[in-house]
Amino acid sequence: MKITFSGKVLRDDKIISLEDKKKKVVPKVISETIPKFIQDHKGTWIKNPEWTNN
Repeated sequence: MKITFSGKVLRDDKIISLEDKKKKVVPKVISETIPKFIQDHKGTWIKNPEWTNN
C-alpha cells in the first residue's frame, strides 16, 4: 500500500508546505583561490578554464 499526500501538512493548526523545505544546495566557499579542477554538471572532474599557473 502506498501512502501519498499533496506536499502540505497540518501542524499546530498551520498548513506547512513541504515544497518550501527543498532548498538548492549552494557550495561552501572555503578558499578565495581559483581551483585547478572543477566538477561539471555530471560530476566529472575537468580542468578549470579560469585557472592559470601564476
